Amino acid sequence: MTRKEAVVLVSRALAVIQLIVALQEITYLPIRFMSFHHYTVRASTATALPSDAYFKSYDQLDIAFLFARIAGLLFFALLFWTCGPRIQSALLPERDRVEQTE
Repeated sequence: MTRKEAVVLVSRALAVIQLIVALQEITYLPIRFMSFHHYTVRASTATALPSDAYFKSYDQLDIAFLFARIAGLLFFALLFWTCGPRIQSALLPERDRVEQTE
């Protein structure tokens, strides 16, 4: 196995791991939306408590960061899957460069 093949293999494995973690994060969306809906309904009633508005805002922020985390994981999965020259040099630097820095 050549150096390039090994780097591509490791890079694709990392991409699959990132994809699996992104899919795992997606499974948290229904419960976050359910909680958000619950507190949105409670906050709109006349007997709403201050904590209802707090948890509504909390769930909004939580959902936004969950989407950002999923997007980041999918971005890195795509980055690792394509395995460009920067990824290759980051995963397995050439020996000449490593020896020069030591």
